[in-house]
Amino acid sequence: MKRRSVYVLIATILGILIPSPGRFVYGVTLVIELISLMFIGTLATSLVKKLKLEELTTIIVLMIIISTTILFRQIMILIQPEVMLTLGYIIFLMPVSVFMIGYVFINEEKTLKEKLRFNMIHILTFSLYALLFFLLRDIAGYGTFTFYGSNHQIYEKVLIVSDKIGVLSVFASLPGAFILSAVLLFIHLYVRNKFAIVRKAEAQ
Repeated sequence: MKRRSVYVLIATILGILIPSPGRFVYGVTLVIELISLMFIGTLATSLVKKLKLEELTTIIVLMIIISTTILFRQIMILIQPEVMLTLGYIIFLMPVSVFMIGYVFINEEKTLKEKLRFNMIHILTFSLYALLFFLLRDIAGYGTFTFYGSNHQIYEKVLIVSDKIGVLSVFASLPGAFILSAVLLFIHLYVRNKFAIVRKAEAQ
């Protein structure tokens, strides 16, 4: 894994995942938003290039991404107002996150298809990491599984009664989130490096 990708991943974890509430339903919401913004942001950069407005790329693309964020928030308020109320300002961290800036505004020389493939692979990889992070915090820290429910409510299934959570409840706290993110990041990098070694060996 490239060093730059590692830095982007760490910065995104610290800036977005750690401050977020440790429930799976909130993680799903943030992942949907991030994937949508990456897709639209990538399309926007290519559109700006086709219109020969390269000198205004940053301003135009950021305006499109922020507008998409506002639209996403309004739609989610209609569907799941409780989720949006809890997430609050975190929704607006996405457009200016290191992950978005780190991938949307690079590879200008690539075709749209190449950029979409490159960016979506990275965003989906991060999304899997993020969903696992929120799922483990939800189950271990709170003893529950949460998702979108009916009547604009959050669905909550109790998996572990509160009396039996014990020391695992630390994962519901900020220090626990740091510990869990570090463990998952180590596993993620270890697996990626193993795959990279295998690919390199096959190429030789």
